[in-house]
Amino acid sequence: MRTVNGLREDELQSDLEGYRLLALELGATDARVIRAEDVIIDERVRGKCRYPTCPSYNTNMNCPPHTMAIDEFRTLVNKYSYAVFFKVDVLSGRMEDFERATNKTITDIVWQLESAAFYDGYYLATGFGATNCKEIFCRNLECAALAGRGCRHPFKARPGMHGMGIDVFRMAANVGWILYPLGTSANAADVPHMTSMGLVLID
Repeated sequence: MRTVNGLREDELQSDLEGYRLLALELGATDARVIRAEDVIIDERVRGKCRYPTCPSYNTNMNCPPHTMAIDEFRTLVNKYSYAVFFKVDVLSGRMEDFERATNKTITDIVWQLESAAFYDGYYLATGFGATNCKEIFCRNLECAALAGRGCRHPFKARPGMHGMGIDVFRMAANVGWILYPLGTSANAADVPHMTSMGLVLID
């Protein structure tokens, strides 16, 4: 049998299922174990950070243009075997609840899954959230990492998936999740649910 970190494939699958269940315990509406090769990376996604320019563009180390290049990120993802892909649905129709899910729930699930995998021996596990770290932790502060002073939240600050070029809309469709995109002119109360998503790569 193929092994990862000295484990048999069935042992690895058992661990992955444990991380999937942990995501649900921590507040995810649904979570799936997917193959790393099913993480879809598209230059156009990262291009949307620049056109139209996101307010967080060039303001922190975890947003473009400071995140790694797309080709470098593809190479990184190809080194992994699996990922836990999860979502949080918000049914209230209130943007403040959606922002709380995006900024807190998704972020907490990402770092706790990453930490659990690390201490289980998957020391290269790495996660990505639903939005950039400045929006979550340092909204009204200068990015200390970008200023060369070191990140204020190194164990929790992670890039948003879109900032790495991950096409979460297509990935969600591939696992059967229904999304309702919210643009600036949309009324959150008019959609059945709002959805935020996170991803943790497991080697």
